Amino acid sequence: MQDFSNITWDRVFERQRQREGLVGDWLDGLGLKPGDRVLDIGAGPGFVSLQAAARVGEHGLVYAVDTSGEALAFLERLQGEQGVPQIRRITADAATLEPLGDAIGAALVTMMLHHVHDPAAVLRHVVELLTDDGRIVVAEFHPDGPCDVGPPRERRIAPEKVEAWGGLVGLRPIRFTRQSPEHYMFVLQKSPHLGRGQAAAPASGSSVTP
Repeated sequence: MQDFSNITWDRVFERQRQREGLVGDWLDGLGLKPGDRVLDIGAGPGFVSLQAAARVGEHGLVYAVDTSGEALAFLERLQGEQGVPQIRRITADAATLEPLGDAIGAALVTMMLHHVHDPAAVLRHVVELLTDDGRIVVAEFHPDGPCDVGPPRERRIAPEKVEAWGGLVGLRPIRFTRQSPEHYMFVLQKSPHLGRGQAAAPASGSSVTP
C-alpha cells in the first residue's frame, strides 16, 4: 500500500478531484441510479464516494472502504459539512472485508489496485460481496501513458492483467475505454456461470491494447 504519511488528506482529496472528468464515466459504467448500493474500494478521503452518493441519492448507500481511518475521518467531516448521510465509512482491508449484509450490485475499484500487494485477491473478494449480476468498474493508469501524473511506469498495471484477473474470479468484461493518455477503465460484470479459471471473452467492440 502506498505510504501517504508525508502528505495531508486535503492534498490527496485535491488529487482525486483532478480526476473529476473521469468519474462520470465510472458511475455511468455501473449504471448507478437512485436507491442503489455501491462499494467504493480504496475510497481515501472520499471525492469519488461523494460523487457516487449524489447518484444514488438519499435512499441509496455508498460503502466507502479504506485501510486509513484518518482518510475516512476526513470524509466524515466533509459529509457533515455537505449534508451527505448516505455514505457508510468502513475501515478495512478490501481483501478481507466482512460481508455487509446488504444487496450490493456495484463496486468501484478505481486508481487503487496499483497500491496493493495482491490486486487479484482484492478483485476476488469484491466479487464475493456483490449480487449475482453485480458490476465492477476498474480504473487504472496505463503503462503506455506519458507518466506526467500518477505512479511511475513500473508500478502501473497493464489492461491485459486486469482482464485476466477478472476472468479468474468470474468477471466478464463489458467495456474497455482508454479515458485519456494516462487512464483507462474496464466495466466488468459478475458471471455466475463463468467458472473461476475459465477465460472470459474479450470486451465486445473494444480492445485491451492501445
